[in-house]
Amino acid sequence: MERVVTGTFSAYDPKVLQEFLEKGFESIGLSLSHCKVLLKPNLVMGKSPQRAVNTHPDVVRAVAAALLDRSCDIYIGDSPGYESTEKALRGSGIMDVVEGMRLKVVPFDRLITKRQQSGVSPYRLFTFGQDPGAYDAIVNLPKLKTHGMMGLTLGVKNTFGFIHSLEKARWHLRAGQDRMLFASILIDIHRLVGPVVTILDGIIGMDREGPSNGRAREIGLIAMSRDAFALDHYVEGALGLATPLPITVKALEHGLIEEYDVCGHSAWSVADFEMPKSVDTDWALPSFVKSILRNLFVRKPRLDPEKCKSCGVCLKVCPTGSLVFFDRRPAFDYRRCIRCYCCQEMCPEGAIRT
Repeated sequence: MERVVTGTFSAYDPKVLQEFLEKGFESIGLSLSHCKVLLKPNLVMGKSPQRAVNTHPDVVRAVAAALLDRSCDIYIGDSPGYESTEKALRGSGIMDVVEGMRLKVVPFDRLITKRQQSGVSPYRLFTFGQDPGAYDAIVNLPKLKTHGMMGLTLGVKNTFGFIHSLEKARWHLRAGQDRMLFASILIDIHRLVGPVVTILDGIIGMDREGPSNGRAREIGLIAMSRDAFALDHYVEGALGLATPLPITVKALEHGLIEEYDVCGHSAWSVADFEMPKSVDTDWALPSFVKSILRNLFVRKPRLDPEKCKSCGVCLKVCPTGSLVFFDRRPAFDYRRCIRCYCCQEMCPEGAIRT
């Protein structure tokens, strides 16, 4: 039976976190030593740890210390939204850990095709920016945050970062507004990556309009498991969500979540966690009716001109080309917009809201 190990913390203390990790590894039966390990944090952009946009540097520090004690050769990388991996690492504060502990940076800038033989989605080929098979183990380090399209970005969603930066927009375009299809794609990618453990940073997390411009708030949780599907299922329940989110729905549908134990602070919960103001658009209606209802009821991304710096990031990341510059400001073509909220997610100024 799989196990989810949880701990509650009021602050980021690398030594205390390392002690928790050491016990957690033993509890879940994880044995890593003398091997090549890739750490995959949530690294969206180079924002300070106080913003809760990325995995906290002290969580990375504690994980790296535990693995270095086991004589592991440690690499770290991700595919940020619009910056280089190195720039995002530096802006996030993680580069201090990398340089201090002599970790090796992997930029996720290769083009590697991976095939999913028996997936949940209708797709079989995926282009990664780094080959997970080049490492003995992948350690998945997500951040507990809300997400405009998927509700939350936890363990399974975090491995979407293996997709090459140019390919991310194409997957959003293929899925369109179909959250269940996108959830299926994320599940297939996660299973191809196959992390040996997922360690969720939720000491300071984010609610409201995440994953980049929501409210940073104390949540107090670290959770770990060999099974990210079980971990995500546990967190959704502890946050008090009335119904499962799309990834969990599809995972349950395909038998990917079996019975699991919760060890540690199993009674942990957050009573006032605020989800994004998004609407479930996967109605069981004819496609032409759904199209009309989506245009009427699904929240649209909108610009706050007072915050906009005209940097153009939103234009670069939009998968449908729904944004153009008009009078030196981004303007939306809602007829082409698929409500993936990539523009809102990647805006470095928080100038786009739903």
